[in-house]
Amino acid sequence: MRELFQLYAHRASAHFLRFAFSFLLFAFSFVLFACRATPTPPPAIHFKIGTADSTQYIAREAANAYRRAHPTTTFDFSTSNSTMALRQLPFDQFDFAFVERNPRADELERAHAAALELGRDGLFVIVHPSNPLQNLTREDLKKIFTGEFNTWSQMGIALPNGSDEIQVLTREEGAGMRAVMEEKVMEGARMTPTALIQPTNLDMLDYVMDHPNAIGYVAANIWDANSRTRALSIDNIAPTRANIRAGTYPLLQSVFLIVPQESGEFAPNSASFVDFLASSDGRSTLYQRLSEIPPK
Repeated sequence: MRELFQLYAHRASAHFLRFAFSFLLFAFSFVLFACRATPTPPPAIHFKIGTADSTQYIAREAANAYRRAHPTTTFDFSTSNSTMALRQLPFDQFDFAFVERNPRADELERAHAAALELGRDGLFVIVHPSNPLQNLTREDLKKIFTGEFNTWSQMGIALPNGSDEIQVLTREEGAGMRAVMEEKVMEGARMTPTALIQPTNLDMLDYVMDHPNAIGYVAANIWDANSRTRALSIDNIAPTRANIRAGTYPLLQSVFLIVPQESGEFAPNSASFVDFLASSDGRSTLYQRLSEIPPK
């Protein structure tokens, strides 16, 4: 009887050991699988972006494309004008800024930043659709914006509603589009004191839509044929994306990304954003509104 009991106990112990080993193996496998199934998520990234009014849609579309590739990224946007965005960079207000005027060397030095040219845009001169004017030389455009021409009849233009006074619209000091107008059209001449300042491109479009005697200008990347305004040819060159891309349109302007540096290097997160814009996905996003700059 004792031998039979010992044999039973031995078999029971062996069965228990096999069960315990199987259980431990299962538990280890479960833990290993759980560790593999729940990888550590990438750290969240937050960017503060400064934009000019003329570049805000470019910046937001680029940010959305970046977020699709990096879902934990969030963005805050602050929109003013190109000059204000450049002035705020030295005070760590932004991680980078999108501007639409040529940054000066002293502005980049104060911000310890580099300027990266993203693409080519332009300035479109706009009038009401009822205005029969189709083309302006830069010389005549200058005469309008200085006030030398102050009625449409001086140019042989008769508006359907009988209004003859030219109402000039302009952007505020510091706006990139105003800088383009001053550099490429005004050439040091003063703007007419009767010009009405419009704080944004959309305000400019709205005013021209509602006033047949008005003339203004907007960034090409914001204007479209559905805006109930008409963009004029300049020096007989049509205001088209194709002419901007070819570099033949007279009122061209590049868009820049201004990125602060530390000892000549971008911060890792900023470098990731810059690398994305240089990728095929980044370029295809930028070139929905901008034109690619031909290699030099």
